[in-house]
Amino acid sequence: IHQPWGAHFRSGVLSVPQNADLLNRANWTFSNFLPRNPEWLNGDFGGWLEGNAVVAPGGGVVDVLRVDVSKLPEKVAIIKVSANGRKVSFDPASGFINFPGGATKFTIRHDPQGRGYWTLANIVTPETAGDVGGKIKPGGIRNTLALVYSPDLRKWQVRGIILHHPDITHHAFQYVDWHFDGRDIVAALRTAYDDGLGGAHTFHDANFLTFYRIRNFRSLHMKTDSAGGR
Repeated sequence: IHQPWGAHFRSGVLSVPQNADLLNRANWTFSNFLPRNPEWLNGDFGGWLEGNAVVAPGGGVVDVLRVDVSKLPEKVAIIKVSANGRKVSFDPASGFINFPGGATKFTIRHDPQGRGYWTLANIVTPETAGDVGGKIKPGGIRNTLALVYSPDLRKWQVRGIILHHPDITHHAFQYVDWHFDGRDIVAALRTAYDDGLGGAHTFHDANFLTFYRIRNFRSLHMKTDSAGGR
C-alpha cells in the first residue's frame, strides 16, 4: 500500500554505555518506536525524522526531531526519553514547538561553556516565505543557513545569517554537521552552488561538500521573529 513520504517514519532511541563494545549487540538498549499521528498539527503533520538526542536543562535526555509541515511556522517535536533508555513518550499538546529551520535536517549541541544550545539550520526568510505553498514546503527551501540559539531547547532565536543565495531552486546549504572549536564553530555541509558547468541539478542534489569556520560565533546577534519560523 502506497503511503505518503514520512508516514512510516517512527521515532525511538538506541543507547550504549560509553566504554562498551559498539559491535556487540547485547550492549545496546532499544526503546519503543513511536509512529506519527496524521491528525497532529491540525492535519499538517507529514512525519518526523532525523532526531537529536540532547541532554535537557535540568538533566534527562530528549529527542528533538525535524517535523515535515506544509506551511509556516516550522516546528520540531520534543520526545522524552526515560532514564533507562527503554521508553520514549510524546505529548502533542506541549511537544511541538516553533523552530526556525525545523523542517530540514539540523544538529543541536549544548554549549560547553554552559550557555544554552546552538544549531545551524535552513531557515525560511521573509523574502522566501511567499514561496511556501502548493508543492513547495518549508523543507524544500534551503538557500539560507542561519546560526540559531536557545537557552532552554524551547525558545529559539536566529543569531546570524551564515550563508545565503536568493535562488531556492538550484542553491542550498544543507545537511550540516558541526563542532565547537574554542570561540569558533567548524562546519561541513552539502552545498548546491554554481560550478561553471551548469551548477547543481536541483537544490537537493548538491554538487559540493564545503567546509566553513564561523569565528566568534557567540558574539553574533540578530533580531528576528523566531516565533514566526523565520
